[in-house]
Amino acid sequence: MNINWFKNQDNVVYANTQEFIDNFAKETGISDLGAKIAAFKKDPTPEGVTVTGKKRTSIKLLVPNLTFREEIEMGENVWIYMGENYESYCLY
Repeated sequence: MNINWFKNQDNVVYANTQEFIDNFAKETGISDLGAKIAAFKKDPTPEGVTVTGKKRTSIKLLVPNLTFREEIEMGENVWIYMGENYESYCLY
């Protein structure tokens, strides 16, 4: 993971958590995704946390400002990262 990738607006989708989670949880097969995000938001770690789904999917929950120790736009929020071949989701 590279902070410059997160700074590039072409790689980021800003999503309202309440509107986004239910559909994304179904797509990834992570039925308790909302609870996992809430738990991570309450007690984030610099390295983030990897969450796996039933559909051979894994995502990483992270807070970029904490992970990279540098501030980026909306970097204080929880983000969903699925690798550099996919967009990252900034949850607000």
